[in-house]
Amino acid sequence: MTREIYLKNLIKNNGFTIKDFAQKIDMPYSTLLTMLNEGKIGTAAVDNVIKICKGLDITIQDLQSVQEASFFDTEHLVLTEHEANIISNYRNKTDLQKAIDILLLSDDEK
Repeated sequence: MTREIYLKNLIKNNGFTIKDFAQKIDMPYSTLLTMLNEGKIGTAAVDNVIKICKGLDITIQDLQSVQEASFFDTEHLVLTEHEANIISNYRNKTDLQKAIDILLLSDDEK
């Protein structure tokens, strides 16, 4: 998962649209949108990254720890943002994983 997708998911999970979140952190909407849609978090101004992290109640270290690498061969498997969100939510909701596994996995995989 990219840092940009991670941040988009956090914004959404906190009940904001990107536009609303930009307003909350006093950042121009176009600036935030560019950072999130064009993969520019790594080259963004430090002050802007700090604003985003503070607004989401995460640390810079939390953001840095988001792994760019995937467990899969990314040349052959590309996840949509929706799919990545589902996987992220699955990982975060450990209390529901068993129920989801029962619904989705065959008996051999359980």
